[in-house]
Amino acid sequence: MTEKDILVEKFNLLGSVEYQKIKSYQIENILRLANSDIEPLVLKGMLKNIADTDKWENEFWAEKKRIGGRG
Repeated sequence: MTEKDILVEKFNLLGSVEYQKIKSYQIENILRLANSDIEPLVLKGMLKNIADTDKWENEFWAEKKRIGGRG
């Protein structure tokens, strides 16, 4: 699988119902854990992972623009 294929696959996953459900469950879990004795850096890492995944859309459009900008 090429990097382009992976980028497209990631972009497609973001729009899926499955990903939206997973993200919702992840956020619910983070909120539950926030009321526990978990280290704040662990929570920060969990939130960063979700934020980084959400950036896949911007990465897709940036690459598409870069490729489309060629002659």
